[in-house]
Amino acid sequence: MNYAFRVTPFMIVLGIFTSAQLCAQTKSRDYEIGINAGQLIYQGDLTSGYWGDNIYRFPDIGVYFRKPIDPWFSLRVNLSRGKIGEDESLWGNPSWKRKRNFSFSTPVTELSGVISWNFLGENSGENFHRLSPYVFAGLGVSFLHINRDWSKIDTAYFGSKSSTVSGLGIDTLHHVPGMIPVIPVGIGISYAITSNWSIYAEATYRVTFTDYLDGFSYAGNPSTKDHYYGIAVGISYHFKDNNGIKCPKWRR
Repeated sequence: MNYAFRVTPFMIVLGIFTSAQLCAQTKSRDYEIGINAGQLIYQGDLTSGYWGDNIYRFPDIGVYFRKPIDPWFSLRVNLSRGKIGEDESLWGNPSWKRKRNFSFSTPVTELSGVISWNFLGENSGENFHRLSPYVFAGLGVSFLHINRDWSKIDTAYFGSKSSTVSGLGIDTLHHVPGMIPVIPVGIGISYAITSNWSIYAEATYRVTFTDYLDGFSYAGNPSTKDHYYGIAVGISYHFKDNNGIKCPKWRR
């Protein structure tokens, strides 16, 4: 059966009206891509400080795709690859950490989707701002390959009946996760170099639901979960929604 496609006057009017409506709206970017490099920092039982200790050890590389919803909100998909780890033999304070001497490392491949809120609106059109702060939150999943080492523990120092030694017995029988859900929450700031290119910096905290991110729980503090966060800087490219074609000016 042969179907003919007819362009009716109604369709022409509808097309003109739709185009006018789109042009009348904010001239936000149709989409944006970015790449960044930074650092992942682990927080858990093996760190000697609240903010983590391995800030200069492992790099993190990421890319993203962003699609605006309106002048203030946008959807963003992120993919990153990094690494986290810790080695208690490096820390002399508190001294018992070197006696426990746990260590771990794992690559982290994270895929997430977030909603971003630009405080000032999109970097385009009449609402252009060179400096744009933003916040974001969403859901994601991290793929891990945890390597843990407890072979250097000084059992004589802790005693066979201590919670560290008995907890280690439980932990060694526990399967470490290969994939975990995460809730990324972050803040960033973007600076427009040109109408298309921007540089940005952001910090992202990942809330997790496991205490085995480092491979240990009962031998440490099973009452708290492990987390990790990241800091990154990058560059992005904004693709214009009208492909460089200016909207016509309508006369009243």
